[in-house]
Order: sequence, then C-alpha cells, then structure tokens
Amino acid sequence: MKITREAKIGIFATISLAVLFWGINFLKGKDIFSRTNTFYAIYSRIDGLKQTDNVTISGYKVGTVKSIRFEEGHTGRLVVTMIVKKKYPVPVNSIAKLVSDNIMGGKAIKLEVATGDGFHKSGDTLLSSIETGLIDQLMHEMVPVKEKAEKLMDDVHKVMDIIQKVFNYENRTNIDHSIQSLTASLENIERISAGLDVMLKENGSLNDIIVNVKSISKNLEKNSVAITNIIQNFSSISDSLTRSNIASTLIQADSAIHSFNHIVDRINRGEGSVGLLVNNDTLYHNLTNASRNLEILLEDMKEHPKRYVHFSVFGAKKSK
Repeated sequence: MKITREAKIGIFATISLAVLFWGINFLKGKDIFSRTNTFYAIYSRIDGLKQTDNVTISGYKVGTVKSIRFEEGHTGRLVVTMIVKKKYPVPVNSIAKLVSDNIMGGKAIKLEVATGDGFHKSGDTLLSSIETGLIDQLMHEMVPVKEKAEKLMDDVHKVMDIIQKVFNYENRTNIDHSIQSLTASLENIERISAGLDVMLKENGSLNDIIVNVKSISKNLEKNSVAITNIIQNFSSISDSLTRSNIASTLIQADSAIHSFNHIVDRINRGEGSVGLLVNNDTLYHNLTNASRNLEILLEDMKEHPKRYVHFSVFGAKKSK
C-alpha cells in the first residue's frame, strides 16, 4: 500500500504539533507523560509567585505551580494551583509555605510534610503560610534603624544650632585672640627650649649646675659613712635630751624670768633703792653739781695754792 504525499504531510504535521505541544508544556515545567496530583493553596499575597515556579519538599523539586487566580467572592485572596508528581505523596496536615527561592527575589512553594499515615488526595486544599522574606526581614530590621537615624538627625540639628550659637562673631573673635595667644605662647616655649638647649651645652650654666650636682652626689656617696655617724650622734644627743629633765629646767627658767619681770616692774614703779635711783633725778643733779664744784675747787687750788697749803724751810711765822 502506497502512502500518498498528502498523508505523509498530515502525519508529519501531527507529529510536529505533538512535539510542539510537549515542548511548550515542558518549558512551562509540565510533564504530560507523568502522572500528577493537583493541590490548591490559598494565600493573602503571593509576593511575585508565578506559573511554572517550583514546588519542593526539603529543597527537592516535586512539582510546579500550574495557575494562580483570585478566590471567588471578591475576598482579595489568591488560589494557587499546584501539580505534584504522584510518586511524592503529601501527608495530611502538610503546609504549603510560600518561600524565597533565591536572593534575586524568586519565589517557590515549599511543602512542609507532616508525620502521619493519611495522605492528601488530588484536588485537596492544603494549609498555607508565608515565610518572611529577606526584604521583609530587612524592613523589619530597618524600622529601629530608621527611628535611630531620625533621632540622630534631630540630635545633629540641635548640635548644629548649638554650634551656630557658640561660634557667633564675638566668640569667633575670642577664639582668634586665643589662637594668637596660643601661638605667642608656643613661640615663647620655643625660645625657652632654645635657651635650655644653650644652657645644656658643654659650657652652659645648667650643664655646670648638673655637673656640680653630680659632684655633690659623689661627695655624699663617698662620705655616706661619716654622714651616717653624724646622724647617729644627733640621734644619741636627741635621746639624751629626751631622757634629761628638760621640762623642770624650762619651768625653773620660766620662774626666773617671771621673778626678773617682777623686779623690773618694781624698778619702773620706783620702789626700792634701785627704783628711786632710776626714777628720781635728784641724785643725778646733786652729783652733777658736786662734780662742777669740785672742778672749780681744783682750778682754784691750781691758781692759788697758797690759800690752802703753807710751808717753810726754816720755819714760818705764825700769822693770822
């Protein structure tokens, strides 16, 4: 039996359409030659989940997302249809969790299987949950950071206000004067440092002082034994003074000074012979007069000795 050309073209077209259909479904993640179960999950949001995204168990792909549609009744929730290969049964109470598939924001459905003997049948609706994604975590962690940043900006604004108040014209002028004074002080310190350098040179005065101090230190070191003996002698003298009755001596000296003060007070008051002699000037005047009269008498005796002395070699006449 001869196959006509038209029949060959029809068979080729049918095969081509079948291959094309299989290729399209394969690209969509569907395997039309494998047996699958269909499950549903309802989410309040899907965060970018799309058809052909993976359905996994413990990170292993067991199916794909077939379709996404809104729930009837205008609830705003979304119904996700999944197809899972029959060789991967899904236990009862398993959870279809919407998770992030990669760091680029891709999504997938992770089946968290529960332990038990029963399994879901095709067409069942699974329990659902949404895993907090990286962006959600970042947003959650950024909230306190944002609050702290706002508070920091307020503090910076307050600090800038304070800086503007502090660095007004008058304060800036004072700061300029302070900087000038500081510069002058540094120049003085530099000059003093230069002077110290000169003094510390070999012939400098400070160097001579240091040399003298070193010499004194050496002499003290050489005479340390003698100094120790002197200190011991002073210590023994101090012990002797401590053992002596210095207190009674001081008491007696104080009593003698008190008696002397009493005598001086009596003399000042004119009591007693010494007091009369010190306080009465009559004796002074009498002695002055007597001295003057004696001086006159001596001068008269020098001038007229015969008035007072008579002598003769052979005897003198008695005269009135």
